[in-house]
Amino acid sequence: MATRNSILRCGYLLPRVLLLWALLDVMLRFAPAQWSTFRASEYAMVTGPHDMGPYRTNFTYQNPHAYGDLASLSNCIDCRRYRPMIIHADGRGFANTQSSGSYNAILVGDSFGIGAEQPSDATLGSQISQRTGLSIYNACWPGRTITREQLMELIDQLGMTGGTVFYELMDRSLGSVLSSEEDPAPLRINQWSKNAEYSPLANLSRQIVGRLHNGQLMPNPDLANAARKTLPDGQTILFFNEDLQNATPRKTAFFAKYFRVLNKELHQRGFRLIVILVPSKYTVYQPLIKDARGTNKSKAMRELENQLDVPVANTTTALQQAAAEALKHGELLYWPDDTHWNAEGVRVAAAQIQSEYLADFSQRPGIAKVKSVSQKRVR
Repeated sequence: MATRNSILRCGYLLPRVLLLWALLDVMLRFAPAQWSTFRASEYAMVTGPHDMGPYRTNFTYQNPHAYGDLASLSNCIDCRRYRPMIIHADGRGFANTQSSGSYNAILVGDSFGIGAEQPSDATLGSQISQRTGLSIYNACWPGRTITREQLMELIDQLGMTGGTVFYELMDRSLGSVLSSEEDPAPLRINQWSKNAEYSPLANLSRQIVGRLHNGQLMPNPDLANAARKTLPDGQTILFFNEDLQNATPRKTAFFAKYFRVLNKELHQRGFRLIVILVPSKYTVYQPLIKDARGTNKSKAMRELENQLDVPVANTTTALQQAAAEALKHGELLYWPDDTHWNAEGVRVAAAQIQSEYLADFSQRPGIAKVKSVSQKRVR
């Protein structure tokens, strides 16, 4: 018979605690994802069957109380701005409601093109589609873009024999250093290893520990993971630390060469390439923040634009001007607790892309002009 002293022994207690943990973890795997996850990256990207895209296939992730990645990264509970997050992943694992359709354009890019925190009609792909009349397949991937080989494979799968490829490039890419001057290697999700690594109970545990280490009850060791600044109107805004770094000439030259090669390959398939240059939140708001150190990324984006012989929609100036104007009314174009833009930021960028698209079309002989759905101007 177990006595009090024997129950308290580590050899008796620890196995039972571990067994209870394992049982709870298994049970939570069958519960709704929003019970134990707070962002899509904690579930939709690491569990279930995967194909070409970043998310589990034929899956919808919903969280009515999501918050920004920077607030999560720095464990800044006071910085959180709760809002819905929803992602519909198609049979390939990309953010589309359906895998097949009569597509005549593809959007390639990073998480700025996914728009998980925007209404479905306010994502970058939806806004470009509304303004150009194109049917766009969203092939964006958080934190990276698909390779040229993956893009060509996707074109074949969609059965497209021509059209437009919009390539969204964020200025952060001009500061990152690649290990080689080659196309980044394709990233394939190992379903079994990812499922084994995933733990819903670990997600909940991190949230509990984060609540304790909030800088009040206990020190917050993650606070420095995001830069915290104050806007002229007193609003607190977070920035990704890497966005405060300068661009490198090597990366500008790399992408100039990359786009020349990609454009040649697409041209052979009957496609035209339009490059979308997107500034980081820091590039947009740094001119408005007192004593904020500037970077050379706006200049690097202009240099890249000048080196390309394809249509380029450089949204930097439009977003900087619109951000300054919106701030007069206490409004932002980017989420204060997140890396990404909000619906208004997308609208400003899409208007700039629309102008470049229509201007490029008007220069092509024998092609009828496309009448845009919207003629909104950037405020």
